Amino acid sequence: MNPPQARATATDERVLNELDTYGPAYMRIAEALGGYEETAQEAEQVIELLGLQEGDLVLDAACGFGRFAEALSRHGIEAVGIDISPAAIAEAQRRCPGPRYLVHDLTQPLPDGVGPFDALVNVYSSFGYGITESEDQEMLACFHRALRPGGWIVMQLSDLERSRHRLRSDAEPVVRWTNGVKETLTVDFSSGRLHVRYELDGDEVHSRIRMYEKEDLVRMLEEAGFGDVSMYGDFTGKPKEPADRLVLVARA
Repeated sequence: MNPPQARATATDERVLNELDTYGPAYMRIAEALGGYEETAQEAEQVIELLGLQEGDLVLDAACGFGRFAEALSRHGIEAVGIDISPAAIAEAQRRCPGPRYLVHDLTQPLPDGVGPFDALVNVYSSFGYGITESEDQEMLACFHRALRPGGWIVMQLSDLERSRHRLRSDAEPVVRWTNGVKETLTVDFSSGRLHVRYELDGDEVHSRIRMYEKEDLVRMLEEAGFGDVSMYGDFTGKPKEPADRLVLVARA
């Protein structure tokens, strides 16, 4: 799981979630939900999808505890994981040593000496956390600036098509139970805002995200400077179906 960007301080209004929302409690919940089971396979698929080679420099943007960065590094990729959450980066250094990890706000320019990258991965719905759409757009612009000319970005996220397929209506919250985890989902399709409350063994985590139509995400990538944008239903490059997470691939 790649925890998304979170609020820099308790009073900072740039993003929707508190600083360490996606820390150890969330990681434990995501693991119970099966969010990490396909990491090794998905990393191999991303390497093939982007044509990555041993020694390529790849940024895992919103890396969480480093599960994807570590999986890439096992194939000789020089991976760098960045997350705004100190708790997430501490977990990454403990659980997934090997890649370089940095605590950094990905709406801001990268520190000197970091990048430019051959590719950037932003996976498991680690986008859509700005207070406004313009802040989400600025994050895409930062992603573009992090890449060398011709570098690749791959994003994996839930779009509004998938949420409409899964949730059907925003009239009532949807409650699901999986491996002891209670999920309560509330969505406002007019604004694209999704709120999920996760509960497991006394832990309660609230996640808030802004979702987009897939066509709007293509437009946003193009406005950030990306070209050759492609849409898929997974990392193998299969066509997108309504139930699928959206995978976007584009060139800087």
